Amino acid sequence: MRHRPVRAESGEHPAVRAWALQRATAPAGPMAVQILQKRRKAVVYRLVGAGPDGSDVVAKRSSSVRIGRESFVYEQVLPALPVPVPPYYGTLTEAGTDAAWLFVAHAGQVEYRPDLAPHRTLAARWLAALHTAGASAARAAGLPERGPDHFRRELEAARAEILRHLDNPALRPHDVEVLRALVDRCEVAAARWAEVESICRLTPPTVVHGDFAPKNVRLDAAGPGATLRPFDWAGAGWGTPAPDLPQPDAAPSAYWAGPDLDAYRERVARSWPDLTREDLDRLALAGKLFRTLVCLRLEATGLAGDWPQAAMKDMRLYRADLDDVLAAAGWKR
Repeated sequence: MRHRPVRAESGEHPAVRAWALQRATAPAGPMAVQILQKRRKAVVYRLVGAGPDGSDVVAKRSSSVRIGRESFVYEQVLPALPVPVPPYYGTLTEAGTDAAWLFVAHAGQVEYRPDLAPHRTLAARWLAALHTAGASAARAAGLPERGPDHFRRELEAARAEILRHLDNPALRPHDVEVLRALVDRCEVAAARWAEVESICRLTPPTVVHGDFAPKNVRLDAAGPGATLRPFDWAGAGWGTPAPDLPQPDAAPSAYWAGPDLDAYRERVARSWPDLTREDLDRLALAGKLFRTLVCLRLEATGLAGDWPQAAMKDMRLYRADLDDVLAAAGWKR
């Protein structure tokens, strides 16, 4: 989404008011507010110059449950791990609603690009530090489970949701064909789930970001010396590192961060000396399956109603992603 600047007078914009309440200060003067993301589950704003020394602040409004889960990571998990993240400024419960706000520093001006080898190397080294240190974090008590059982539940929920809407008269015949193909791919993966579980046992469980995608990663500078600063920890959990490792391939999707697996293996070798490059390829493949199933389950709710075409656009991408996974794994019906 393009950043859309909006002028907001002191105290007028809800994000500005929430930030002032959280800081227990008078409302700021006139401030530029940018909409960074606007979705059903959350809206995210950039408050230009609102932070310490004139830095920018990111204000995220979502359900109290989601904000609570993410703030737990910032407050209880990340301080003990050797990975750079944007400074965390706290949360605010919104009176009279079930919503809350979370505030962090803006992560950086440079967008992450998986087509740039230096970016992929930085991502690999950051993830290696997270995963190896996180594996000894005493299960990071309080993080949700993100092992193969969790993703099997996502598979079943996605399949059931698609089947529930197949008779929607707003779907065109070729839409139904795509959806039936997705159900078929889910059934193929389910039949191979014992192999998926075996792949997940290649490493110990650890802290995982869970949505390590280009949209959730920034760099604080361009060129040598840049620091990677991932954000949006709403999908974080405790389990296999696979969801953080998917690689781009033939599917027409720019969703995958594609960390350099050779650089990752070099950094995790001391902690996990038996992990081979082939093992990492299998983990990355499982991670792509997992992340696609989560997206599929979330988007399938959009198949209801009179206008399912927005959801169908993404369904075609998810079919391509699952086709890539099944082909690479050699899984056939």
